[in-house]
Amino acid sequence: ELNSPISKAVVSTQSTGNLGVRHFVTAKDIIKGSPKLNTAFVAQLFNMYPALDSCDQEDQIDDFDDEAEVYIEETREEKSFRHWLNSFNFNPYVSYLYEDLRDGHLLLQVFDAIKPCLVDWNRVNVPPFEDRLHVFKSVENCNYCIELGKQLKFKLIGIAGLNIYEGNKLLLSLLWQMMRYHTLSLMRDGEKEIGEEEVVSWCNKKLEEDKVKKGRAKFSNFKDASLRNSRAVLDLIDAIQPGSIGYDMVDPRECEESWLENARYSLTMARKIGATVFALPEDIVEGNPKMMMLIFARLMAVGNVV
Repeated sequence: ELNSPISKAVVSTQSTGNLGVRHFVTAKDIIKGSPKLNTAFVAQLFNMYPALDSCDQEDQIDDFDDEAEVYIEETREEKSFRHWLNSFNFNPYVSYLYEDLRDGHLLLQVFDAIKPCLVDWNRVNVPPFEDRLHVFKSVENCNYCIELGKQLKFKLIGIAGLNIYEGNKLLLSLLWQMMRYHTLSLMRDGEKEIGEEEVVSWCNKKLEEDKVKKGRAKFSNFKDASLRNSRAVLDLIDAIQPGSIGYDMVDPRECEESWLENARYSLTMARKIGATVFALPEDIVEGNPKMMMLIFARLMAVGNVV
């Protein structure tokens, strides 16, 4: 009988599965009334069964982008992590961190990518899960993610698998350390670990080697305020690939407006020479030390190959 909210919610999730729609909410999630989870749940149903007249493909894309802006709100940090995760081309595509990672499966795929053979796939629960086992199997996967993070010496104090499943912001700490590990592993010299100090040292040494152009911007660490104008990034790109930077396009003014333009140009040119960067221009202008480290580390990876 459908007299209680929980029974109605159970039938809803079962019916969704019968329609072939991959759902990530449980009956209890619906009853709790999480706005973001329920909105995404309904949006997924609408996406597959809109019951609307067909329209031009271009219009459909425009409409979808408009809806995405309305329903999915994320910080720049979350956006950077999402782009990084999607760069692995795993399934499913990550549209919203706190929903798409809650069963732990995609995180485990990423762990296996950044550290091959780390994951024991015999311990992994592969979705989709039965509704009654969804929480248990998802949390079990998430707990395994925390275990793997500790094996890689991540600092995960106070973070449990349940936090990932529930969409807690603590997930960002895990993602940052995974992203950092992956980036630094690209420069690993055999078994020797590369740290942030080595990245700073390499970058400054590369800038000093350039005998053609004097006065290259140098920096002491990734919190250095001088990094905000992007000159160090631009100079390093030009040192790695001489002549790649058009300095006539660099705004010499010392204000945030010009810094932002320079940041956009520096990230464009970093990608052009082969550096896979996920930072945004605002990260440079605001002096985000985490993202600055990732930018320079990626440039170091390219510089070691060139």
